Amino acid sequence: MAATDTIAAFLAAMEAAGMTPVEPIASKLANGGLIRFQCEGDRKGRKNGWAVLHFDGVPAGAFGHHALGISQSWRANAARMLSHGERVDRVREWEAARRKRDLEVLARQEAVARHCQHVWSNSRPANPSHPYLMRKRILGEGLRQQGRMLLVPMYAGSGHLWNIQQIGPDGQKRFAKGGRQKDLHLVLGKPESTILIAEGFSTTASLRRAMGYASVVAFSKDNLTATALSIRARWSDAEIIICADDDAHLVSNPRVLKNLGVEAAQHAARAVGGRVALPPRSDPNE
Repeated sequence: MAATDTIAAFLAAMEAAGMTPVEPIASKLANGGLIRFQCEGDRKGRKNGWAVLHFDGVPAGAFGHHALGISQSWRANAARMLSHGERVDRVREWEAARRKRDLEVLARQEAVARHCQHVWSNSRPANPSHPYLMRKRILGEGLRQQGRMLLVPMYAGSGHLWNIQQIGPDGQKRFAKGGRQKDLHLVLGKPESTILIAEGFSTTASLRRAMGYASVVAFSKDNLTATALSIRARWSDAEIIICADDDAHLVSNPRVLKNLGVEAAQHAARAVGGRVALPPRSDPNE
């Protein structure tokens, strides 16, 4: 079995088990060492997935996911030695296990959503003098407050509240543990002819205050495209402008070598026929 076929079969086994990397990992697998990576459904920055693949003799490896409790070994010749009926049974087992895990994840997310809805209903309007709002010089539009924590609601396109981002006086942010984060956003203002979309709340609120347009919090660069598509589906004629985080410092980082914020904004803009806005740079040659 060629190396490319081995890697393809290995990745297929991972996906059948319920693990889908959010970035290409084939080249990393080809190096033969243990790798860690983020999977679909993981929280931003969490690398719960792991895998190792060896090509000596009969190619073999293993993969797993810490949060989902997945841990499986794999051999290249194992699939070839199975009969057709055995392969069909194996696929059915993987699909059943995957459906079970998906239902378990959904059940946890729904439980967290109910808790967040209770917290939201029993909180008070955000205090304009909250230290975070004062430091960022933004309003608390769309927010509520519980104790000293600002509450930023996270909605699906249907308007269902799934999660809450909490922001402390020092700016520390956290999401409800185990809650859904993917494909959620917050709309500030009433969308009309022009809609702005940005990553974090403070950036979005600053745009809203400065420009007056309805502005949408996507919560992360990875969620920009999903947010843009949701907004386009609801406001089909609006001009959508993706306001990028300019990660110019990452271009020289040997582990990154690209501007993640700008690239994510460009991808989102292309998906909806929108435009990209960049913040001004102190050094135009950066």
